[in-house]
Amino acid sequence: MTATGTAGEMTDSTKQTGKSIRQLLVTAALMITGYTCVKTLRFTTEALNFIFVCAFIAIPFLAIRPVLRFPHRSRVIGLILLIPLLSLSSCSLLFTVACNRPGTSIERTKPLQNFQQRNCAIRLFKYEYGGALGVHGIVLEQRRLIVRGLYMVRSVAFFDSAKEGTLSMEGPDKVRVHARGNYDSNEYEIDQVYTLKPWVYF
Repeated sequence: MTATGTAGEMTDSTKQTGKSIRQLLVTAALMITGYTCVKTLRFTTEALNFIFVCAFIAIPFLAIRPVLRFPHRSRVIGLILLIPLLSLSSCSLLFTVACNRPGTSIERTKPLQNFQQRNCAIRLFKYEYGGALGVHGIVLEQRRLIVRGLYMVRSVAFFDSAKEGTLSMEGPDKVRVHARGNYDSNEYEIDQVYTLKPWVYF
């Protein structure tokens, strides 16, 4: 093999490696962005929320092709790091499809009170996840409409295992929550004022 041929192969290999690294960086950026969006955005349609979550969970599979284009040693290291992440994503995706698809979700909510303050909605609702042995409580949530059908949301407070709660306005950007009773004691009671953010997160 000539020196020119060897140099050409090395150049092609370097280009492929650079391309793969850039694609992996884009995939990592998508994961970070997707995680932030899953935590802060909600669609009004349950099916769209389900698709959104599934798409986020599946993002790591975009890394398979770039990793397989690496040179032998880098490819082995990449696969060693990638396989556990793919396994976790696969399990999460199966669990989401089996237990959290529209109509069969193990997450339950029941509205208690809602208020509209400026451009934000303040909601107090009962929350249950995972049945009798799962998470139970009352959530104080603030949400703001971004576009029709899509909201930015922020969980302001969670009252673990609380059974009842009331919400009242305490002035501009302030609300009072009175939560009572839980599964350990009927004497459990919280009365607290919370400050809201005009733009939900800002």
